[in-house]
Amino acid sequence: MTHLSTPLSLSNKLTLDNRLAKSAMSERLATRDGRVSAELVRLYERWARSGAGLLVTGNVMVDARALGESGNVVVEDERDLEGLRAWAQAARSGGARVLMQINHPGRQAPRTLTRHLVAPSAVGLKGAGPLFAKPRALEPLEIEQIIGRFAQTARIAEKAGFDGVQIHGAHGYLVSQFLSPRSNRRDDAWGGDAPRRRRFLLEIVRAVRAGCQRRLRGGAQAQLGRLPEGWVRRGRVHGAARGARR
Repeated sequence: MTHLSTPLSLSNKLTLDNRLAKSAMSERLATRDGRVSAELVRLYERWARSGAGLLVTGNVMVDARALGESGNVVVEDERDLEGLRAWAQAARSGGARVLMQINHPGRQAPRTLTRHLVAPSAVGLKGAGPLFAKPRALEPLEIEQIIGRFAQTARIAEKAGFDGVQIHGAHGYLVSQFLSPRSNRRDDAWGGDAPRRRRFLLEIVRAVRAGCQRRLRGGAQAQLGRLPEGWVRRGRVHGAARGARR
């Protein structure tokens, strides 16, 4: 019989001491300029004492110009490397492994925080009232630049001592926007049919792996109940994972 206290070896060669995990949640404890705060470090020291085998951070932004909410940590470069190291060390202090969740909000960024929203297509959020402005469609070069930002943030996370990253592909943020035909109405290399809509996510995975010195562990968070047609079936989901490994 498998118990919660039994170690768990994942397919990416990451071994957890047990089967308890803290999922990602947005802490909103960064400093005003997006750096790691003492409060955030203390919180993860406390969570590290919980005995969980895995801790996943919340909602680290890859671009300071695009914030999902106030208080998000932003990792664009190494200016806060020591703070990030303290964060990772605190999370690992009780024996847990720690993944940094990395994200770009796309159109789902409050207008009070982000002046110019971008998305796969110029499709605004319905029923959001004045909170979110209508985005403009990303240019192909901009898409490639955002992919590079994900890879840069992952590289810095690795350098800071995190065990891996989780690419945020749920809750209506940019990766999710590319996957959905409701928000991605492009008809180019980045949208149209399902293979082109999922290209953005797969290119992020490839870039993250290529930019790290070791084989950084990682995954992607997705809402299976909201994935567009063609993704829920097991073969399609696994096909996407195989594509990222090439």
